[in-house]
Amino acid sequence: MTATLPLPLNSIERRIWNMKDNNPNRHRHVGMKLNRNIYSPMGTLVIPASTILTQVEVDLLNELNIELGEGDVEESSIHRLVHSSLREIRDAFEHVRFSDLLPCDQAYANIVPIIAHMSRFTGMRSVFAYLERQDEYTYRHSIGVALMAGIIGQALGLSERDQHELTIAGLIHDVGKTMIPPEILHKPGRLTPEEFERVKYHTVHGYMIISNTAGISERQALVALQHHEREDGSGYPYGLKGDEIDFFSKVVAVADVFHAMISRRSYRDPIPFYQVFRELYGHSFGKLERSITRTFLKRMMDLTLGSRVLLSDGREGVIRMVKETAPVDPIVEVDGKCIDLSVESSIGLVRFL
Repeated sequence: MTATLPLPLNSIERRIWNMKDNNPNRHRHVGMKLNRNIYSPMGTLVIPASTILTQVEVDLLNELNIELGEGDVEESSIHRLVHSSLREIRDAFEHVRFSDLLPCDQAYANIVPIIAHMSRFTGMRSVFAYLERQDEYTYRHSIGVALMAGIIGQALGLSERDQHELTIAGLIHDVGKTMIPPEILHKPGRLTPEEFERVKYHTVHGYMIISNTAGISERQALVALQHHEREDGSGYPYGLKGDEIDFFSKVVAVADVFHAMISRRSYRDPIPFYQVFRELYGHSFGKLERSITRTFLKRMMDLTLGSRVLLSDGREGVIRMVKETAPVDPIVEVDGKCIDLSVESSIGLVRFL
């Protein structure tokens, strides 16, 4: 039986309702392009036209009780690209379920060019916000990891050929999950030790599937096998460490951890972006390869230049510079004064606004 809301709502009730996940309008326009300026009741411009809407903007519209009409939004190019890439990877993985082979020609010809185009889009948070609206975590995770792996490869200065190979490795790194029963893979609660051992074996499944598929390199098969290995030997399936792990596997490991943390899962909500950056930085001291992780963080933080942030002392500021030596502690402008958060230890960045 569907509950009905008492009307009219006062401002506090409306705000609580708008922020609830059971509000059917909460996610509807995420990933779409706005066709007109949005003004507050006081006449202040709050969202300019051509913005690709993230959940932040949609929540703001709901809070202001502003409804968007049919002509106010349109499907963005990113919207279409995400749909196309998800359709292609879903078809490819379904093919694996019935044949134990990957249709690699499809990956080369269809999916990788779409991901390469998405990687040039500066509003990366909008891309991930729209990905989050999609069902079937394995497919959206495959796209997200491929996208991040390509961006890391570019930031590391890899050749176009290596970037291409790395993107495909990221795309198919979890193909072994096609061999894991759905009731285990999508279980909402904690896995039993036996179930977790079954899930861990997706790395071996993936290696075997890719190795048996013509046209895909041994290195890409190694990525499927090793992307859960860790620098300190704490990973699986073999507990490899350091130089025992292939470089591409180390890159995909960073992309895999990042996208898993920012993603909605059956058993938890996504972790806020800045908290993820902080945790990744911590992992660079042991679990994840340091130079890869910090290069990735620098590239991602560079995309936040000009973003408003909340500081630990309650003040708001704007990110003005990101240093190579301190990628998660940027220089922030507050009230006309620049504060280097890597030097000012008493103040920290809490979250993006």
